[in-house]
Amino acid sequence: MRRKFADLPGALSGDLDRFRDRMDRLIRESEVDNYRQIRIFLRDVDDIAADLRKAVTEKRLIPKHVAILDASLRKARKRDFYGARKVWHKLDKIVEQSAELRQLQGEYRERYRGVEARIRDLRKRIEHLERVSKPPASHEEADAFVAGVDAFNRAAEATYLDFLARARADVAIPLLLDTCQHHGVGIPAPPEGTDPDPLIHLLAGAGPGHDEIRARSFYGLLELPGYSDAKLTHVYGDSRMIRTALDAAWPWLKAVRDDERRSLQVLWSDDAQGLRRRVTALVDFLGRLNATSDAFARGKTLLAELQDGRFAMLQSASRLYATYGKDAEAKFDGRAEKEIASDRKEVASFLTVLKKFPDPAKVEAGELG
Repeated sequence: MRRKFADLPGALSGDLDRFRDRMDRLIRESEVDNYRQIRIFLRDVDDIAADLRKAVTEKRLIPKHVAILDASLRKARKRDFYGARKVWHKLDKIVEQSAELRQLQGEYRERYRGVEARIRDLRKRIEHLERVSKPPASHEEADAFVAGVDAFNRAAEATYLDFLARARADVAIPLLLDTCQHHGVGIPAPPEGTDPDPLIHLLAGAGPGHDEIRARSFYGLLELPGYSDAKLTHVYGDSRMIRTALDAAWPWLKAVRDDERRSLQVLWSDDAQGLRRRVTALVDFLGRLNATSDAFARGKTLLAELQDGRFAMLQSASRLYATYGKDAEAKFDGRAEKEIASDRKEVASFLTVLKKFPDPAKVEAGELG
């Protein structure tokens, strides 16, 4: 079809179509009911005629097509619209054929570029899969590892809260104070201006009411400020001493109580070296809270994995699965290598096909070889 139109400039470039469209719009939309409208109409006819002369000068149309368009313009100038359209329709066949050719060229260009896009996508996919490292453990093992760390966090939190609710105050307060001052496990230290020593002395003292105070839990101590002086004096002997001790330590007690100020959590994604020190301190703390608890047992298992390197291995696998998802799974079970080989084969096949066909730009320029 391109060879058929090779000697018809304007047909493939669309110039002939544009002139026909302008003529069609001129005939359909022009109103010539009065002198002013006639002048506007004639001006539009002259504009098309001027552009037509310019196209002839630039050899963008062949003389035959120019003659047909010129004849149509002359009849339109005389307001013989029927005759203008009749002459104008002589170009229908050539215009329809050129439009069909341009449509084919467009489809060819889209499909050619589609193959090129597919090749680019396959190459990007190959590069991506080659960058993915093979996880050192299966996805199931990585999931179990993350679930185990989460289970330890829940168990540690439950053990800690149970200790605050059940342990005697003379056991809980010294242990919490020693832990927050010397072991970094996430329990808030006494804020500046807070003095827990009067409370320690109160719990260690002897005399009427001291045994009852020592027997209260951590949460039981927090209830005492709500008691009246008369009740404190009646039950514990000296309300002023109790209030003084609790007031001095109150900011620290409140910080220990608040969930948002406490952080006993372990993140599986943290640095393994730092986690080893933190988990060691946590396991020691949980053992002091309750050596028979599930949290203590889970903590010892976690610490063993940190020490023998299994934690770092599973951590690396979990990171790869979290980052690459299904691609990391495919890398672990060997499917990725098969996919890479298949994609490379498909790329080579597409490249072989494209070599047999000219680039769309050359096709549209008529350089068919």
